[in-house]
Amino acid sequence: MTAGAQSEMHFVTPTYRPAGGVVKVFDYLVHALELGFEAHVHCPLALDEDEPLLAIPRLRGLRGDERVHFHRGLNLGLGQHGWVLFSWPAHYEQIALGLGASAPHERVIHLVQNTRHANPRFADGYPLRLLSRPMARIMVAHEVMDAVRPYLNRESAATTIVEAHDWEFFYKVRRGVLPRRLSVAYTTWKSDFGLQVERAIGDRCAFRSIRATATWREVRELMHWADVFMCCPGPEEGFYLPGLEALAAGAIVVTPDVGGNRAYARFGVNCVEVGFEDLDGYVAALDQLERSGPGPIAALRHNGYATLENHRLERERTEFGRFLLEVTARCQNHVVLPV
Repeated sequence: MTAGAQSEMHFVTPTYRPAGGVVKVFDYLVHALELGFEAHVHCPLALDEDEPLLAIPRLRGLRGDERVHFHRGLNLGLGQHGWVLFSWPAHYEQIALGLGASAPHERVIHLVQNTRHANPRFADGYPLRLLSRPMARIMVAHEVMDAVRPYLNRESAATTIVEAHDWEFFYKVRRGVLPRRLSVAYTTWKSDFGLQVERAIGDRCAFRSIRATATWREVRELMHWADVFMCCPGPEEGFYLPGLEALAAGAIVVTPDVGGNRAYARFGVNCVEVGFEDLDGYVAALDQLERSGPGPIAALRHNGYATLENHRLERERTEFGRFLLEVTARCQNHVVLPV
């Protein structure tokens, strides 16, 4: 599918920090370019010269691409042919101010990346209330769709496009048994629970962690070093990318069930399940892995690698293009998007 010559798509991001949710907005920007759109990026912050987000291989060429325009601030002017994609719910109010009289609300696409949108305690309930407003929506996992479905505007287009990722960047082939002294990695982006596990075990394992914003190269180095990756997510997640990255790196993943990570986590098959922030459970899982023979470890790795094919960016782009055609058909004044 290619876009009409006058088609442009606006992308709203709260930051240029390479967090998973922000990276996904930019993945959709790349999809839009490949589908023939011109792209405008709107952010409250200025674009620095050395943004780590734009050092990601897939995004590296955006700064010099004449089809991509970066704007500071959220002053959008959407005409008849404009589209906008946003993720953070609070941005909608300013987006709505920029809708022209001829801009169908269906051309506003909310990328819903977390099951928390259905939680009335999340962000004072505003994301939950926003689900009833007329606009198009893409959910990044079936678990997210299941959570928000009862609250969706029934007249608006909504679909699930299971999250894809540039997991090839993190890929590493692993073979053999685990060493007697495990190398265990974790991050503190969503929770500092990993620190508790590290303190509880002491020097029985070698621990490394990332506790601040990091480049993708630094994350890959951590995943490639680790024998085991401990997922330390929030209690509700839309996907939780570090777990998939660890599977791609061949690390053994220890993780709780936090909703959206079921998109790739097959508990007991490609990862080891533990209770959410269950200290004894994490310690017991690491003890078990220390004693595991080659068969169970090989099976976990094999099944982890097999999961990756479900999360290719090419499939995500194709499904996005199909959804745009569906939304276009709903709009009274629509841009012709020839296949």
